[in-house]
Amino acid sequence: MRENIPCQAACPAGTDIPGYLEAVYHGRFQEAYEINLRDNVFPAVLGRVCSRPCEAACRHGWVGNGDPVAICFSKRSAADFYHQRPTLLPRLLSDSGRRVAVVGSGVAGLSAARELWRCGHAVTVFEKHSSPGGMLNQGIPAFRLPRDLIEFEVGQVVGLGIELRCNVAIGTDVGLDYLAGDFDAVVMAAGTLRPNILDLPGRGLRGVEHGLDFLLQVNEFGRRDVGRRVLVIGGGYTAMDCARTALRLGATGVSVCYRRQRADMVVLPGELQEFLEEGGALRNECAPVELKEVAGKLAAVRFVRTRPGVPGRDGRRIPVPIAGSEFEIEADAVILATGQFPDCGWIAGSLAGQLVGADRWLSSGSSQQTAHPRIFAAGDFALGATTLIQAIGHAKECALHVHQFLSRGVRVRRVASVGSSFQSKTTSGRTTGRTAEMNVIPIHPMPTLPIDRRGLSDEVEVGYEEPQALMEASRCYLCHYKFEIVDAKCVLCDECLKVKPVPDCIVEIAALVRDDEGRVTGYQRVEEGRTDSLYYNRLWIDQSQCVRCGQCEAVCPVNAISIQKVSLETQLA
Repeated sequence: MRENIPCQAACPAGTDIPGYLEAVYHGRFQEAYEINLRDNVFPAVLGRVCSRPCEAACRHGWVGNGDPVAICFSKRSAADFYHQRPTLLPRLLSDSGRRVAVVGSGVAGLSAARELWRCGHAVTVFEKHSSPGGMLNQGIPAFRLPRDLIEFEVGQVVGLGIELRCNVAIGTDVGLDYLAGDFDAVVMAAGTLRPNILDLPGRGLRGVEHGLDFLLQVNEFGRRDVGRRVLVIGGGYTAMDCARTALRLGATGVSVCYRRQRADMVVLPGELQEFLEEGGALRNECAPVELKEVAGKLAAVRFVRTRPGVPGRDGRRIPVPIAGSEFEIEADAVILATGQFPDCGWIAGSLAGQLVGADRWLSSGSSQQTAHPRIFAAGDFALGATTLIQAIGHAKECALHVHQFLSRGVRVRRVASVGSSFQSKTTSGRTTGRTAEMNVIPIHPMPTLPIDRRGLSDEVEVGYEEPQALMEASRCYLCHYKFEIVDAKCVLCDECLKVKPVPDCIVEIAALVRDDEGRVTGYQRVEEGRTDSLYYNRLWIDQSQCVRCGQCEAVCPVNAISIQKVSLETQLA
């Protein structure tokens, strides 16, 4: 599966990406939206703010193939052109009589809640804020993610019959120990709300704040003031959101200062360029060493230049300060976008000793299961600060762990399902619909709002027009279709070799290479010039090269080429 459908394998939520791209290509937007809804819970949201691990894996982006398919933008198109009423997914299993509490209504909490409800359990979500959504509302600016979309897709989860209790702070209004005793299971999905404050001289000065607090004040409580000269420290998603928000609040100079190289920044594709076009500045390879004051207020930041050192655990090279390279930048506001951690302070009493480690993180690490049999952890609360799609994927897995616990050993497995073969000329007339010409269609850039029209709540990326959406989706190789040559039928007439559009999509082989379990791992090519029947005995379609155009199947005179549809499914047994 990982080799055959790399995009779906790379998606933490296991989204059927070729399935919905095929639906978009054929204009079936409702079907495409529902595929996404089933798999990743928030299609319109993720169509705007997903980190897109699927695109890095897309075969169209491999060397020599061009740019990856704009998978994320195509997901958005499914939502944009499906003028839907709320879509409420059905239950997979009947009422179990079990009750589950979920702490937190961000994407992880709501994803876990939905999956548990579908498995037949009654779910109550507790949220300390006045409205659900977590960082969707509190952290992501409206110019990237319109609030009506959040409300709509959160409503599709809550509307299933999930009880939502806002303005209830666990640890203050209700204890975790009470939930663990009153409910059959508890899922902690409280996100990462403990800011990482750099230990710098002057960190307590007026004008210095963490990015989480800044975004919360702007997005949730209507704050509209910021300094004139703003420095944002950091190089990730939060840094970009803070910097672009500060520009919209009227700052005349906004600089993002990052201790690593530009290539090390973890931001959405195109986002940094948008920030620069909006008037921001970027300073790489500089680390803050002191926040300087005048009359008790922030006045400047002293930096030291850095250079890449040895690789760290994540493979990135650790910045090393360059002696004697210090310099200062004047500033009256500093926003620290320097990361955040899970806040376990609300876990009290004996449960704190059981669940929380000396480092103030969950002692269970990234596992969904904790030391307490009824208490589980989902999303960033277990993983640390990640991405929306990672949190959703982890939460879905958490829900399966909870379901297994509540069902006393029910088996859950992830399997690759292969559909029945079909041959277009002799049965249903079906083909993939692809042509070789689709391989060279260039990627469609996302249209954006003009710079002078970008306000605090004006969505910058305006979406594809429908013809663009159809054409972009047509670029997908449709890797979930598997073309195979049936040896018993093949007469080695070479007709398929004459029409193949890619040099190695069909190859003449002498033998297949198999692993110890009999699985095909490769092939032995025929030596040039050798055609004796004992040596050259079959043709092979290389799935990593096949572009699913169907030309080989169309010219085969003996119907020796079959097409099967492969999908990745979760099964409850």
